[in-house]
Amino acid sequence: MVTNPVPYTRSLHNPEHSGHHTPGSPHARMAAARTALERIGCDLKKPAKNVVFRQGENADFIYFLQSGAIRLDYQLENGRSLVLDFLWPGRFFGIMEDAVYAWSAITLVDVHLKCLRRSAVQTLARNYPDITDLLLKQKTAALMAAKNHIVLMSHPTATSKLIGFLLAYSKQPEYFNQTTQVLTLIMSRKDIADYLGMTFETASRIFKYLETRNYIKKINHRQIQLNMHMLRKP
Repeated sequence: MVTNPVPYTRSLHNPEHSGHHTPGSPHARMAAARTALERIGCDLKKPAKNVVFRQGENADFIYFLQSGAIRLDYQLENGRSLVLDFLWPGRFFGIMEDAVYAWSAITLVDVHLKCLRRSAVQTLARNYPDITDLLLKQKTAALMAAKNHIVLMSHPTATSKLIGFLLAYSKQPEYFNQTTQVLTLIMSRKDIADYLGMTFETASRIFKYLETRNYIKKINHRQIQLNMHMLRKP
């Protein structure tokens, strides 16, 4: 059995900001800011396993993920890479305080991006102050994701970390079928291991353990069926 994920696309315009709003209201101002960003942005499509930007490159652009998924990597001085986060549609990324990107962004699947030149966004924000608020909210979202990652990493065992990851990942509707309970893993086992701070061998062993204990059922090399009742047991 194979289930095909449904492409999930988001515009800079959130549904909650659509419709009629009183001129000058916060919703109207935010809608105007989003429209202004749309005008200065250009569409960019990249295939899977492609670099959007590398750690240390000049941070000339800010990106908005319209569809697909992104992996954020950080390379340590010893050459080892850490997976910092997985990004889903509706997220800005590449919003840096410094002149260079602090990490790398790599596509997990084919992606559709909105690319905005950083200097143009800064200039536009002088006329649309809500752009600054919008980007600050995105930074807050990134901090919340980092907090959730820390909480996940604090789980006492490698098994509980992997279970926590699978439960969190199942909240992505484009990759989890609620009816069949089938989860499509668009990231590799190594990506998952690097995200959870364990070796590839450990992650593979735990996947096998969960399968033998009926927590999951392997469908193929990319899809597993989750036993949500078992996974959610305390």
